[in-house]
Amino acid sequence: MYGRNGEAPVPVVAPRTPADCFEAAIEAARIALTYRTPVFLLSDGYLANGSEPWRIPETDGLPDLRVRFAQGPNHTLDDGTEVFWPYKRDPGTLARPWAIPGTPGLEHRIGGIEKQDGTGNISYDPANHDFMVRTRQAKIDGIDVPDIEVDDPDGASALVLGWGSTYGPITAAVRRLRTAGESIAQAHLRHLNPFPSNLGAVLKGYDKVVIPR
Repeated sequence: MYGRNGEAPVPVVAPRTPADCFEAAIEAARIALTYRTPVFLLSDGYLANGSEPWRIPETDGLPDLRVRFAQGPNHTLDDGTEVFWPYKRDPGTLARPWAIPGTPGLEHRIGGIEKQDGTGNISYDPANHDFMVRTRQAKIDGIDVPDIEVDDPDGASALVLGWGSTYGPITAAVRRLRTAGESIAQAHLRHLNPFPSNLGAVLKGYDKVVIPR
């Protein structure tokens, strides 16, 4: 969640099975392209070395991940001059516009040094730095992720919560407990940053929450 320099949080998507890696990668790409941010696809050795049957999906059923690149100026200066501001963000996603390198009139600075909001000029101003840090966090916090689903057929008082490749062992353990007559609920996280908006309410609905290590 905090694995990048520059005080820049990053979204984290965790697949649960070898077959789920495809869907998780699609979801990571959706987030990356929609919000213009790197995304960590949190796989692990268990998934990398595992295998299971997987039906190749029809391409017509895959989400449209095409990107709309900037085509011209997006800001007007006080003197009426139209210019391209590479840090003029989308108000809904806080994503910056993308311009294909070499597009006439859309040239701008790139690199790791912090930029001024809007113009994209190099900035060492502390107030701008504070604003950009908060904006980066707000962008990640605002990512639209689906609610977490809970498998709870009997209204259990205990919930087992996991993420990643723990899905297999947790599911097997829950199945054995239910076969033995125990009432137990199960939920599995795909989005680790940001969390699903209903996660807090789900956890508060159980007397005990078990997170296997």
